[in-house]
Amino acid sequence: MISTQYNDVKQPKIIVISSVSPQPTSAGQVVLYRHLNQVDGWAVSIVPNPDDSKTYKWPTKFIKRLKYTRFHRWSHDLEVIDYGSNWDSVMLNYFQKPFNCQTDDKTIVLTVAHGDGCWAAQKFAQRYQLPLVSIFHDWWPDIPSVHQPLRQVLKKRFQQLYQQSNLALCVSQGMKNALGSHPNSTVLFPIPAMLKEELTVRNQIANNEFLSPLRVIYSGNLYEYGAILAQLLQVTKENPKVHVQVRGSNPNWPADFRSEMRDRGLWLDFAPREELNQWLAAADVFLVTMSFDPALRRRMETSFPSKLTEYAQFGKPLVIWGPDYCSAIHWGRKGDRALCVTDKNPLVMVSALEKLKNSPEQQKCYAQQAKITALTEFKPHIIQNQFLERIENLLCTAQK
Repeated sequence: MISTQYNDVKQPKIIVISSVSPQPTSAGQVVLYRHLNQVDGWAVSIVPNPDDSKTYKWPTKFIKRLKYTRFHRWSHDLEVIDYGSNWDSVMLNYFQKPFNCQTDDKTIVLTVAHGDGCWAAQKFAQRYQLPLVSIFHDWWPDIPSVHQPLRQVLKKRFQQLYQQSNLALCVSQGMKNALGSHPNSTVLFPIPAMLKEELTVRNQIANNEFLSPLRVIYSGNLYEYGAILAQLLQVTKENPKVHVQVRGSNPNWPADFRSEMRDRGLWLDFAPREELNQWLAAADVFLVTMSFDPALRRRMETSFPSKLTEYAQFGKPLVIWGPDYCSAIHWGRKGDRALCVTDKNPLVMVSALEKLKNSPEQQKCYAQQAKITALTEFKPHIIQNQFLERIENLLCTAQK
């Protein structure tokens, strides 16, 4: 289990200083949790996020309060200017004795390049001359709502964090390419959950040949991807060949459309993990969406949907819907591992799904590709071993 307190155990240590904390929830939090919950032989210590305790100094309190006013954009500007200093008092209280890089020479600092915790991790690693491991899951400079001059500051810091990291773990090849050359960077896909065998061996074609509609399932973000999924649901809600069902909270839809989709059973809310797995296992096809919004192009080029690694574990065909420049489409086209649709017109997607419905051989082919991927580059044990080997090699190099 993950420790949350620094100690003097004579094991190599990972000190986690990150706004993205390891928790068994979703997205980057659960990815970090899965990695750190399986690091045998390492002592893991997590510095508490000051946002959790809300014990801020008055300047930070002022910044936080601005978020709930019409000056909310300025609050994000001030957070950039603050440069993670709101972590200082937490760090001081957490390390009750002066940190000694001579006696703690088997220690690395781990962070996720998201939020202001990564700046605190960067400064701590520099101060005590410790190896810094940074995970790059999102293009953070494009996410906060800040004015353009501050966005340029964020971009510069983001690049500096990458260059000053002793090990950079990039979520996709697109992220690695965008960040540039680095002496020790590598691609590390989001680690999926390990499933029970009975969930992964179900019949790959469960649509009773041509009698039942193709059951297409999507689970996850219904806010950013809500609009395009609403269009798909609208054109398939009475389609006898294709049945699309989505699961997620707070869809970005009008109230009347929400009600209709709920009444039709096409929109379901989040469920406990066991129930969710049973629902996913009953799918014929999994749908992964990426945004066509030109303003989000860099994020689509660099991010990698964790749903891809999760869905592949079920051994069902993967369908990726997104622009041709996004990382997921690049992955799917390599070796024809997934059905890729790069036209944002939902009717084009419906046509592709109907063709897939009428081709059991194509379904079997894509299902086999998902199985192979789940046993190779998306296998949880392989991804975890890559993570451990990289940080162990870094520690060995640092000790020489």
